[in-house]
Amino acid sequence: MKNAIKIVIILVIVGAAGGFVYWQNNKKSIIKNSIDKALTKKTDSLYFLQYDSSVIDEINGNVAFYNVVLQSDSVQKQLLKKTDSLPSTLFNIRVGKVAASGIDVAGLLKQQNVAAKKILLSKPVISIINTGEETAKPYTRGDTLELYQKILGKFNSIKADTIQVSNGSVFITNKAGVPQTTLENINITLYKFLIDSTKDYESIISYFVKDVRATVDNIQLPSSDKKLRINLEKIDYDAAKRTLNVGSLRQYKEKDMDPIINLANIRVTELNTDAFILQQRLIAGAISCDGGLVTIYQSNKPGKSKTTEKAIELSSDLIDQIQFSSIKLGKTNLVILNQAQPNAKPFTLKNLKFAVLKPLQITEGTTLNNLVNNAQWELSADGFSLDSKNGVYRMSLGNFNINNLNGTAVIDHFSMKPLLSEAAFVKKSGVSKDLFNFKFGNIRLSGLNIKRLLGSSELEVDNVRFQPDIKIFNDKTLPGEGISKVGKYPHQSIVKLDVGLFIKTVTLEKGKLSYRERGLKSGKIGNVFFTDLNASVSNVTNLPSKIKADPIMRVSASAKFLGLGKLSSKWELPLNTTNGAFHIEGGLGELNGEDLNQLIEPLGMASIKKGTIDKVSFSMNGSNTKADGEVLFLYHDLKINLLKQTDDDILKKKGLVSLLANTLIKNKNTDPGNRKSVTYERDVYRSFFNLVWKTIYTGVKGTAIGKK
Repeated sequence: MKNAIKIVIILVIVGAAGGFVYWQNNKKSIIKNSIDKALTKKTDSLYFLQYDSSVIDEINGNVAFYNVVLQSDSVQKQLLKKTDSLPSTLFNIRVGKVAASGIDVAGLLKQQNVAAKKILLSKPVISIINTGEETAKPYTRGDTLELYQKILGKFNSIKADTIQVSNGSVFITNKAGVPQTTLENINITLYKFLIDSTKDYESIISYFVKDVRATVDNIQLPSSDKKLRINLEKIDYDAAKRTLNVGSLRQYKEKDMDPIINLANIRVTELNTDAFILQQRLIAGAISCDGGLVTIYQSNKPGKSKTTEKAIELSSDLIDQIQFSSIKLGKTNLVILNQAQPNAKPFTLKNLKFAVLKPLQITEGTTLNNLVNNAQWELSADGFSLDSKNGVYRMSLGNFNINNLNGTAVIDHFSMKPLLSEAAFVKKSGVSKDLFNFKFGNIRLSGLNIKRLLGSSELEVDNVRFQPDIKIFNDKTLPGEGISKVGKYPHQSIVKLDVGLFIKTVTLEKGKLSYRERGLKSGKIGNVFFTDLNASVSNVTNLPSKIKADPIMRVSASAKFLGLGKLSSKWELPLNTTNGAFHIEGGLGELNGEDLNQLIEPLGMASIKKGTIDKVSFSMNGSNTKADGEVLFLYHDLKINLLKQTDDDILKKKGLVSLLANTLIKNKNTDPGNRKSVTYERDVYRSFFNLVWKTIYTGVKGTAIGKK
């Protein structure tokens, strides 16, 4: 019996030793065959596995495979192609090193389970071929799960404390080899990974919402239906910290190398990782960006009213929905292109900064109008300039800041400057017409209804305040334009504006107004100017409902005439007038008559030798065709000279005629009751202010000359 036991023990030892020797000599081929059988069984023999070398430590459960290749079998591929049963997606995978530590070798050999403490994929290059439609299709969660299952053989369970991907690349093409999506230098660390047949996991992507850190140097996404493609660089996603950082985001038109969107350093905090990974929804706390370039397209949508047809639609090619609590955009150049006018020069805003301080949601089809209507935001930018179509003027808007939260806007200035000199303008126009040169500085808007502006194209403001500096030049030596100005009074022009308008009050502060004119007879320039101009204009509107409630636009203004005499006036301008009706009253304080020579010598061919103007007051009612009113002109010690122009272009006194004129002109009028009733028929080719001035002048002249 003892001998029998010894023999059995010896046989066991010999068998074990033989088995150990056999295992040591054949373990690599055994494991390789096991993996090959698993792949063949689980993937319909479409893939086969190759690797150059391996290191296996079955005691500690450590394995490593070098230069691993998992690719489609060409013969099987052709066969499946002939039978029209080729899968929609094929994978070609090459991995520099596949290593696992703490692996369950027994489970691996049974071709059922993969369990390890750590799995490392070093320098994997994954080529994915979409064999179906030629157009790019989304890379779904199912595709991702299938990819991982093919890499690991579709075992019943896959478990690892850590899965690490180092320096990987993914290339997705169509079956013609045309690139659709590219991911370069991928680094992923995935913790507590488990998939088994008892769990209903939708996708391997689920693990990215838990405890994963992933970085990608570059992602090139396929072209969208709108023929746009997106490129992202330096992506850093940290699920534990709930952050997403993107070094740069660029969007291109198809077959164009110049980006239409180029943003740097996008940072997302408090990221809802479930929504981001599983639903392609960006729900986060704060989004910030250093800025760059944004191009948006203005499109005319059919079937829309005039107030909504020009909508600027925001693209959501990258994700389906955005929801955030705040957003901050650094200095960015904003370019707006009109798709209806592709050859038109784009509108550009430089150094635009934008901040949203209220939670907001953006979905596909969201327009810029919707965005600004439903957010509390602040926007600022550098100014911009536009040249008029006729090449005469350059209009400029200075640096500005708009705050939707409190309904305010601050604008450095708005100006319209001539691009031509006065001489060049006269030569170009060939007729007598006004050349404008103005600047409105320190513009402040309060009570600005931005929702109404963007929703209904109506500008509604409580108060507009600015400092005007207005200069006008006209050469009366030229023939008139021959264009009737009937219907172009200020209040008539406001009613005819294309944009709906309601401003409760316009306030002008410490302004200047200058009208320079080359006299018809003298050929010399006279200048009528007003300084310290202050005015208040109320009920500036063209909205029928507002006009029905209050049909009168009112103006109260004061200034220093020629920088000396105090001038004040009140205007009532009916907005519902059919005949251009208006009412004006005002007055001018004391003035030295000789101070008027700078004006009346070049324009009136006369000079005041001495005299004092004590007071001028006036009141008139007007229409499209005339003005009727009363003028009070009080003065004393008036002496004038009438002038003639010599051959050497000098204005010289007409001796005899001046003597005669002084005998005709009353030397004084000091009677406050001596008011002059006047009627002045309008020259319809002259301006509204010409009618007002001529009516006052007629009363002044009538007082000084009397019936003679």
